[in-house]
Amino acid sequence: MRVANKRVTSFDVARKAGVSRSVVSAVLNDTPGIGVSAEKRKAVLEAIRELGYQVDAQARGMKTGRSQCLAAFGNVSNPLFLQVLEGMQETCSHKGYHVLLYGSGNPPQDQREELIELYMQRRIDGVVAFDRPQWDRDDWVRLVQSKAMPYVSVEGYPDEPRIASVLMDYREAARRALDFMWERTGLVPLYVEMNVGVPLGFGDIERRKAYEEWMLEKGWQPAVTEVPDKLWRQAEPKWLEWLKFKMNEGKPCAVFTNWSRAAVSISRAAFKLGYTVGEDVHIMAGDNTDRVNQHVYPSLTAVEVPYREMGRLAVERLAEYVEGRRPLDAHEDIVVPAELAVRESVGWIRR
Repeated sequence: MRVANKRVTSFDVARKAGVSRSVVSAVLNDTPGIGVSAEKRKAVLEAIRELGYQVDAQARGMKTGRSQCLAAFGNVSNPLFLQVLEGMQETCSHKGYHVLLYGSGNPPQDQREELIELYMQRRIDGVVAFDRPQWDRDDWVRLVQSKAMPYVSVEGYPDEPRIASVLMDYREAARRALDFMWERTGLVPLYVEMNVGVPLGFGDIERRKAYEEWMLEKGWQPAVTEVPDKLWRQAEPKWLEWLKFKMNEGKPCAVFTNWSRAAVSISRAAFKLGYTVGEDVHIMAGDNTDRVNQHVYPSLTAVEVPYREMGRLAVERLAEYVEGRRPLDAHEDIVVPAELAVRESVGWIRR
């Protein structure tokens, strides 16, 4: 029975289970070096259940030096960060960690320094950050190191040996996409690179390099079109003009885009001009970050960035640092393969 009107302590659990408090502590904390028999472990767990014992998180934190809370740092208006957060939340719940959602501003420097304060106050055990390329700063890396704060970046610091990063292999993903399009269509692919007016990130740089290398290997000149990220009503005339020119008197064409938004715009332009996507115009996106590819018609084929999996793996690595299973100076990056999602926008051309 539960102890009424009284806070249950580990002493109550030990007395009911017929063991010492050190055994109860070993069961609760998986204390290394203390062996607990299966019989005693079962008795402790049954006593915990019957008494309704709850671990005092504050007391445990004072003893272990850990809060069991990990910070998720990123721009909450960015749908990519929200996908990372999904993976983080799933893994944290399995591992017994809480997630502190700590939204960033633009620029995020002041908020990042507040994370250091939270860590020094033992309110968080470490940080998973969805870093953007323009946020990478050497002074932040040095500050993280000086405070020995466990820190894992998703998509940031790809060339920084002092920070552990979770990255997708964008170059391999782009080559897979191009091989797929070539096998299906036999058409020399065009490349459309959309941007928002800031320096391209690691992924976009890698995609473009992969496209240029792939084309040159086959003896073709790369054909790259750079376009600003604008609303359809603003950009429609340009898209229509561009696609009409690229169709080259009605002959089919194949287009690989860095972002889904560019692929959607090309699909809309094809519809306006009376072309059939998957027959006249073959379109493949380098991501599905807006999660729209499967919902448009025709649905868009893509090599998709597995942000949810990246968030999951970032927590796995951060937990290794926090729990002492990996040295803080072991910063090997985690490289995640892309997911090839075959849909309707790339059809077969029989040759």
